[in-house]
Amino acid sequence: MEDDTAYTLALWRVKEGREEEFVDAWKGLSDYFLDLPNPPGTGTLVRSVEDSRLFYSFGPWRSIEDIQRMRSDPRTPEMIGKLAALCEEAKPGIFRLVVTAP
Repeated sequence: MEDDTAYTLALWRVKEGREEEFVDAWKGLSDYFLDLPNPPGTGTLVRSVEDSRLFYSFGPWRSIEDIQRMRSDPRTPEMIGKLAALCEEAKPGIFRLVVTAP
């Protein structure tokens, strides 16, 4: 049986001096996701050690359809827009697992 798990993965290059505000906004986005009918399994935000303005966020969802439903929710553009407004670059995407290694 094929695994339908899909992942959201986003690159965020935050404007200088806005890093903590970005982290707070991302926490707000994760709270919003938890209120969705089909929320993601978890959400993770990581920050580069070499570039304190570079963040990646990622998380598993049960299916691509769940991600598409989240993105079609009328609140989603506003929530993601809050993050993007704090960034010089924002690249969210949808991905499928190809392989894992031990």
